[in-house]
Amino acid sequence: MARDRDGWEYVDGRPRWAPTVEVALANILSGKHGSEYDEARRELEDLVRAAQRDAAELLREHKVNDPAGADFYVPLGLKYASDLIFPEYPEEGDE
Repeated sequence: MARDRDGWEYVDGRPRWAPTVEVALANILSGKHGSEYDEARRELEDLVRAAQRDAAELLREHKVNDPAGADFYVPLGLKYASDLIFPEYPEEGDE
């Protein structure tokens, strides 16, 4: 079992469904073809980007509330971590 292959991983000796984005997209899009596939793929990719932006924004807001900007888990700072999740905010039409 591997998250990036079939979406399953072992946690504490038990299987858990925890797919990567690509595995989840492949499962949702299976059976779709042509323009139906393309449209659904674009909508799902928009959703993925929105989730990435939200996660990055939450980290950036935490940094504002924590002037030091670094903590035990992210020694380089939360802005650095947020930039790893979503480095740039794409302009409309840049996708």
